[in-house]
Amino acid sequence: MSYPSQNNSTLPSQLDLPKSEINAQAQKMCQQGDDCAFRSEHQQAIGYYTQAIVLNPNFELAYCARAKSLIEIKDYQQAETDYQTALKINPALAIADGGLAQVYYHRKDYSAALVSCDRAIQRDGDNIDFYQCRALINKKLGDYPRILFDCKFILEHQPSDLPARWLNARTHFEMGSYQLAIFNFTQYLNLRSDYAHAHYYRGICYERLGNRSEALIDLNLAIELEASLAILYRRRGRILQQLGDFTGAMTDYDRAISLDPQMAQAYSNRADIFISRGDYPRALFQCNQAIHLDPKLVAAHYQRGIINTEVGNLHAALADYHRLIQINDRDIHAYIQRSWIYFRHGEYASVQADCEQVLAIDRESVPANYLLGVAQSLSGSKQEAIFSFTKAINYEPSFICALYHRGLLHHDLKHESKAMSDFTLAQAIQTQQLDCTVKRDETGLYAEGLALYHLGQPDAARVILNQAAVVAQKLKSNVFHRQIMFTIEALSMN
Repeated sequence: MSYPSQNNSTLPSQLDLPKSEINAQAQKMCQQGDDCAFRSEHQQAIGYYTQAIVLNPNFELAYCARAKSLIEIKDYQQAETDYQTALKINPALAIADGGLAQVYYHRKDYSAALVSCDRAIQRDGDNIDFYQCRALINKKLGDYPRILFDCKFILEHQPSDLPARWLNARTHFEMGSYQLAIFNFTQYLNLRSDYAHAHYYRGICYERLGNRSEALIDLNLAIELEASLAILYRRRGRILQQLGDFTGAMTDYDRAISLDPQMAQAYSNRADIFISRGDYPRALFQCNQAIHLDPKLVAAHYQRGIINTEVGNLHAALADYHRLIQINDRDIHAYIQRSWIYFRHGEYASVQADCEQVLAIDRESVPANYLLGVAQSLSGSKQEAIFSFTKAINYEPSFICALYHRGLLHHDLKHESKAMSDFTLAQAIQTQQLDCTVKRDETGLYAEGLALYHLGQPDAARVILNQAAVVAQKLKSNVFHRQIMFTIEALSMN
């Protein structure tokens, strides 16, 4: 695109004036362009810069000035041409490289932008604007260490530079360096105390460091400054919920939804409170609302899976875990939850497949090693099951369920000393630690009941095995429930 000059009839002919006067006229036109650009009158500014270039085709600064206004009106192609022309006239012109970096940044060609910005800094290492530009490019590239390097340079020279301070704080926040983020957000707030987002992010830092009282102070301040931001109420609700103020939390979630009815996470947060109250129908409704708004909201799928498991609707729970694995095929927790549902359906081959998938991601997963061992044991693969239980015990020595199961397998294989060693160790751990690390589900209770029987404690065994049957029935673990009832009958405990 070409840009005609303004008032061409008033331009003196280059043949009529000495070169010095022509250059002076070009300088004057460029200054008028700068005045227009300062007032954001970029089309007018471009006209003046064009006149300057007509007067002096080698006026590299006029090309750069025009390119800067071209960026403002989003004519990136012509802006690039102007900067390239300026570099042909003066290959060492740092501001032209810096301008090219901005052109490429706006085009989302971040690699090219970075090359140009690095070149600009090599040529003019004291220009703060270049470091600002490079920090923003690296933000897009996700290169946090380089962002911090550039922000450090800027803040050493200009401690009150707000954009650099903000970017420094946000980068530490994204890296999980919450103490450093708090320091920088505080420095930012010392310069600009009325910015709600700074209070918001600092509050989240405090929350993640476990300092909920300070977090609440910051969220309250953020809401005072920006009372119409839904996210502030949702986050304050989370803090209130953690502090045990469920009524206040629900009020904040309601307020967030009234301000932004499309905020899926707020519905999921409300579901949390209904789950804690045991109100599964209302919790399920909230989860459905959240998933309708955001089909990839992981928290809501987990909540719905837990609710459906609790009410015995295992097929519906299974669908949520399928979906979670579609969203993220490395979601270990989703595989574990799905494998438990497969177990309760008696699909032991699927249990083993899911557990193997988890162990390919994290070989030290205690739940995967344990449940794999249970499925192998029930499928008759006793040596493989011993190996899996042993791995679970190695990673978590206080895991009594795995000890009881391994002891039963040793008993079946006639390794009585090993069996008794596992049984007595599990009992010793139970005596010392009533709140065992791993929840005792129906499989753990079953193994404990049989172990007590082999230890010569039939009355205690009867109580535990009946508990196992009750838990299995509640969780709709029908195949395993039949296994427990068969065992109770076979041992004449019914």
